[in-house]
Amino acid sequence: MQDRQPRKDRRAALKALGLGAGAVALGSKAVHASPRDVEVASDAKPQGYRETEHILSYYATARNS
Repeated sequence: MQDRQPRKDRRAALKALGLGAGAVALGSKAVHASPRDVEVASDAKPQGYRETEHILSYYATARNS
C-alpha cells in the first residue's frame, strides 16, 4: 500500500493549489465588477426577427442541399 501514499499526497497538493488560486482570483480587484451608468431608452421597441440578406442566403442554401 505504500505506492498509494504518494498519489494521495499529490492529489491533496493539487487540490490545495487549485483552491488557493481560486481564492486569490476572488480576492483580486480584477474579478470584481464595477457598476456602470447605463442609459436605457424607454421608447425603444424590440427589433424582433428580421430576415437579413445573410439569413435569406442561409435559407436558400438549406433548401438546395
